[in-house]
Amino acid sequence: MAELKFNQKKIEDIIHKSFQNAKIEIYGKFSTGLVSPTFKVKISNPSKILVVKLGRLKNKDKIHQNNKILNYLNKNKIPVPEVYYDDIFDKKFITIMEYSLGDVASNVYKNANQNIRKRILFNAGKNLRKIHKLKIPSFWVHQHHEIKNKQEWEKWTKLRIEKYLKYFKRKFSNDFDFLEKELSEFWNILKEEKIDFVPLHWDYHLSNINVNSKGEITGIFDFDNAMKGHSLADIGQTAYWIRFHTNDYKNFKYFLKGYKNKFSQKELKLIKGYFLLHLLAVSRTIWFRQKRLRWIIDKHKQIIKELE
Repeated sequence: MAELKFNQKKIEDIIHKSFQNAKIEIYGKFSTGLVSPTFKVKISNPSKILVVKLGRLKNKDKIHQNNKILNYLNKNKIPVPEVYYDDIFDKKFITIMEYSLGDVASNVYKNANQNIRKRILFNAGKNLRKIHKLKIPSFWVHQHHEIKNKQEWEKWTKLRIEKYLKYFKRKFSNDFDFLEKELSEFWNILKEEKIDFVPLHWDYHLSNINVNSKGEITGIFDFDNAMKGHSLADIGQTAYWIRFHTNDYKNFKYFLKGYKNKFSQKELKLIKGYFLLHLLAVSRTIWFRQKRLRWIIDKHKQIIKELE
């Protein structure tokens, strides 16, 4: 598949739609952005740094939706970049957006002292809470698992539990009794609880967040999987990613504290259940499609043992 290339003259023409007298001074490709090549672009008149993403036309609907979400959140004072332009141009779907300062939170966290780690997690929890408190716009729709209301969420979650338990009965045989017990208790609580039905990020982890040197959030990204659902499900996914990527689950309490002052024991049980569901979802995907990543399964088994 041919690589999407940066055409300076054509990109400059697009930038003029937002910044009439701008001129590209320098540009360079980010190390990330394998699916959508992403460039950091410095302009003059005005002096500004922009981000330019080049997307394939087959992905235009997904990219456009992500951009609409970014602008909705930006208007609601969530730290996400403003999108200046997104449309088809030069046989590509081009997005031009504001450049977010700071560094990827997962990298900062790895090398930070305990105080900065606390602040990163606290502020990450605080900002997820802000997203969850917003009204759900009509375009906040998942590409594959569109859930319209609380009843559909419960039904979908029950199907996930049944599917994963059936699939992993043999593959996780040594841990199956624990998983069955935990998910049974999770479901018994969920079906009786009032669900906080909110806009979910659904991929909220430290690699999708930028922070400054003080641990403050400067950017939140990658809303490609955004969907509607139970607020605690987003938290459960984040708990999984923090445990998996940082091996530092003990600090997750600071994320929870940033989200809100206190969680009930039932809420914590539900978060744990969503944690396990996401672990099983990732495991199942690997077994089906990515056999070279089987080492992740071994790590998942280790995580389960820690929870037992």
